[in-house]
Amino acid sequence: MSLQAVPLLSFDFLPSRPVEIEVSPAPLTSDAGLVPIRQRDEQLRLTQQFAAALDDPRDPTLTKQSLLSMVRQRVYGILADYEDQNDHDTLRADPVFKLLADRLPEDRDLASQPTLSRSATCSWICSSRRSTRRRTTSRSISTPSTTRRTGSSS
Repeated sequence: MSLQAVPLLSFDFLPSRPVEIEVSPAPLTSDAGLVPIRQRDEQLRLTQQFAAALDDPRDPTLTKQSLLSMVRQRVYGILADYEDQNDHDTLRADPVFKLLADRLPEDRDLASQPTLSRSATCSWICSSRRSTRRRTTSRSISTPSTTRRTGSSS
């Protein structure tokens, strides 16, 4: 089987090294189609904004995986139809998924499935608590004769 001539594709979302994609007869990855989406994400900063909206209560000196890296790993996994987090135990070493999470293929592996699960649960709970605190501290109670504020007085 012969390969048709396809131009080299270049992407610049990884600051330390440009990413170039070319067709190869060897089966390297089936997820290279995510790279153009990652390039667009770099321009729109969707995953960056999503990660910034989540609480990360972890001690930064004790963490190996950034929240942004894990958000990208999970979002791109879902986009590639890996809806089950168990798939990430294999994908964590995939060179394309590493690029999507701002790592070089030779860098350490991405987050494991248990790490992703703990992070998703913790971020959701912490964000929910923060939203609940905001709602309870600024709620007004109306009565026929007066309106009074409840919650903190600061």
